[in-house]
Amino acid sequence: MKRQNSTHALSHTRKLAIIEAALSLFSKKGFTETSMSDICQAADASTGSVYHHFKSKEQLAAAVYIEGIGEYQRGIMDALVREEDARAGIRAIISFHLTWVKEHPLWARFLFHQRHASFMDSTDDALNTLNKTFAETMGGWFKKQVHRGTIRPRNWDLVIVIILGPCQEFSRLYLSGKSVSSVDEAIEFLTETAWLSLAVST
Repeated sequence: MKRQNSTHALSHTRKLAIIEAALSLFSKKGFTETSMSDICQAADASTGSVYHHFKSKEQLAAAVYIEGIGEYQRGIMDALVREEDARAGIRAIISFHLTWVKEHPLWARFLFHQRHASFMDSTDDALNTLNKTFAETMGGWFKKQVHRGTIRPRNWDLVIVIILGPCQEFSRLYLSGKSVSSVDEAIEFLTETAWLSLAVST
């Protein structure tokens, strides 16, 4: 059993290395101009190893997207569920989002630009699973806050737009080098703005 677990861990590590190499190359050269041979070389992996995990460049690109969105969503959920206070929870979401974009610009750009790429056609089931867990976790947390009387009752789609919509727009400005404010300034301002929109007036 230990040997199987070790083998599985090694395989997962190799798979992540291939995904990260692909992300780097897709970002530098573009999806079309990147070859599987380029990815093998960048990942220091044999052709057989790469094709063992991914049958095509399209499948690999889809895996890059799923890995990135999965990491992003897990990070936000982990940050949120640690908070009991409503305002602190809203800040945790905004802070994680903007800090993640700052620390992972290649992945953030890939997620922004490739959502509707042709290679994403095969990801519907995986994305639906991720999004279902994300919505249930986030929605459940905010439902508790509504019951506590700290957050005004709002549909989940409106809550996420109020909190993450401005974050997405700032992220686009930041990634394109057009933002004027720092990430720290944005975190504080957008937290205050979202809180004023959602909090029950006292």
